Amino acid sequence: MTLAEVLQREKEAMIRETRIAQCPPFVAVNDISVVARLPTLLRWNNPTTVAPLAGAKGPAFVVDCPSLHSTVLWVGSYNKEYRADYILFLNSTYRLGVTHIPKAFDVDHLYNQSRAHVYGLKFIRLALVGYAANRSHGGSYEKDLTANESLRNTRDMKLMDEITSMKYFGYLSPLRDDPRPNEVDAYAAYASSRLGLDAAEIRNSVAYLRQKASTPWAAKP
Repeated sequence: MTLAEVLQREKEAMIRETRIAQCPPFVAVNDISVVARLPTLLRWNNPTTVAPLAGAKGPAFVVDCPSLHSTVLWVGSYNKEYRADYILFLNSTYRLGVTHIPKAFDVDHLYNQSRAHVYGLKFIRLALVGYAANRSHGGSYEKDLTANESLRNTRDMKLMDEITSMKYFGYLSPLRDDPRPNEVDAYAAYASSRLGLDAAEIRNSVAYLRQKASTPWAAKP
C-alpha cells in the first residue's frame, strides 16, 4: 500500500463506522478498552481488538476491526513521540518501510491535545491526513474552543465534533470572522449522503460549536 491508500483506507473505515453507529466516532477516551465495545450499534456485529503497539516510544494502541477494514492508532494524550509511533504503526501494519511522513501528508490528532489535557482525557485517535488541508484551517476555532471550554464539566469520552469532521473530510471549516455557509452546506450534504447523518443537525451542531468557541465561561467561584 501507499500512504495515499492508507489515508483513503482510514477515511473509508471512518465512513463505515459512522453510518453503522449513526453518530460520529469516538476520538478521545479515558479507558482505551471501551473503543472495542462502544458504540454498541457499531461493535455488536464487528469484533474489534485493542493491542499495544509493539516498540512504541509512548503510550500507543492499535485498534483493529477486520470486518470494517479498519486499523487505526490511538496514542496517549501526552505522547510527544506520536509521529514516530505513527511511522512505526505504518511500518508494522502495512510494511511501508517509511522513515518519515512526506510533506504531502500529516499526522493529526482527531481531538485537540490541549482540550484533552483540560478534560483529563488519556487517549486520542490519530489519522493520516493531507498536509495542506490540515494546516490551512481550523486552528483558530480549536484554540478558542480550548480556552473557552477550560472550566466545563469533564466527560470520559468524546465524539468527533462537526468542525473537526469538516476538516478531516476536506471542507474548509468556519473562521472567527467568516462562517463559510457554503462550505457548511456542502459538508452537511456530504454528511447526509455518505455518513448517514441528518443535514439539519449538522448545520445546528456547527452553529453551536462556533458559538461555544466564541463564548468565554465565567471562572468558578
